[in-house]
Amino acid sequence: MAGGAGRARHILSFGLTGLGSFGVDLAVLLALRHGLGLPPLVARLPAIATAMVFGWLCNRRFTFRIAGRPRLAEFLRYSAASGLAVAVNYLTFAALLLALPRLALAAAAFAGSVAAAGVSYLGYRHFAFRPARRAPPPAP
Repeated sequence: MAGGAGRARHILSFGLTGLGSFGVDLAVLLALRHGLGLPPLVARLPAIATAMVFGWLCNRRFTFRIAGRPRLAEFLRYSAASGLAVAVNYLTFAALLLALPRLALAAAAFAGSVAAAGVSYLGYRHFAFRPARRAPPPAP
């Protein structure tokens, strides 16, 4: 990405998408925990999954500016790139709740999201949304 303004826009878009994804994550987590009475470690799984879909759509549009309609192959790459980040996020969340049972769910979820941010960015930039590589022209 060329230029300081372009880089700043890119970082801001990633950060805002992350905050939006966290909002979706937290809303689903709290709805499942307090609305349906699911245990926090169970409720967090669909919350993260829902936030991941939200993040994919926002990152492709605003952070990485991908043209065209979303494609399944792209979502599968995004999901694969998210795997390690989701593990870091969930394990941080679970470890904090197990170590500090009185910790607010929002605080544990936020800590997990922050811990996973760098991992997710690298996966999205270098794998999920990398520029398409063209096959070399056929030999004469």
